[in-house]
Amino acid sequence: GIICMGPATRAGCEALCINGNMPCTGCFGPTSKVLDQGAKALSAVASILDYNEEEDIQQVMNKIADPVGTFYRYGLPVSMLQRRNLAKTKS
Repeated sequence: GIICMGPATRAGCEALCINGNMPCTGCFGPTSKVLDQGAKALSAVASILDYNEEEDIQQVMNKIADPVGTFYRYGLPVSMLQRRNLAKTKS
């Protein structure tokens, strides 16, 4: 399947992806209530998985070819991941 970023994305693009028969890629960025779009999208995906065993979860995650590119396509520079890296370089 293809991951939809809709649950973690601000509305306003007139659903261009959806109307083009594609999943939302998150181009309008996160809503004002979301601090990290990628983390929110990953949380949305995790919430619909019906697995309890770590091996099963890992098997699903291994099917995502590029997790950073998928969940942080537009938001990596302002993500919590980037902030952590910035903090490391400043110390």
